[in-house]
Amino acid sequence: MKYKLSEVMDLIGGGTPKTTKPEYWDGDIPWLSVKDFNNDFRFVYETEKHITELGLNNSSTKLLKAGDVIISARGTVGEIATIPFPMAFNQSCYGLRAKKEIVTADFLYYLIKHNIHVLKKNTHGSVFDTITRDTFAGIEVDIPDMDSQTKIAEILSNIDEKIEVNVRINENFSDLKVEVGNINFAGHQLGQQRVS
Repeated sequence: MKYKLSEVMDLIGGGTPKTTKPEYWDGDIPWLSVKDFNNDFRFVYETEKHITELGLNNSSTKLLKAGDVIISARGTVGEIATIPFPMAFNQSCYGLRAKKEIVTADFLYYLIKHNIHVLKKNTHGSVFDTITRDTFAGIEVDIPDMDSQTKIAEILSNIDEKIEVNVRINENFSDLKVEVGNINFAGHQLGQQRVS
């Protein structure tokens, strides 16, 4: 069935607690900005900054739930991730919450990812590229039945997991090469001393 993107999800706006109020910051609630999730990984587990309950209650930031999608909507446009546990976020992003009667949360992530180039083409703004609520309303998508959504999301999720594991292995391998290189260098020096 055909839907507008805006019809398959709830769009949630973010915000920033006042930085002049120290009691709003350094709490237990992760607070996302685009630099926390611009790495092509599906899930975002860590944030640079955290806020307090007081900061959450006294600002326009909202708390996203596990399974919600976050998308950067201003400046650096189109970075996306899935939220694995509750997190707040700033005003340069939107939270996307699947309307469960139409799409699954997993399928919504891949639906948005698949349409990123279309979203980017439809940005507005003279100074910064910006995705607005109208951007989502102007894009039509085909939504399969729930069973198909589950199967599609499962296949793509397995691929994502493998990619992420490979990237982490490569990162660890690079770190290991540096350490091993240092050990070899030290060993070579010692070997030379023994020969002479």
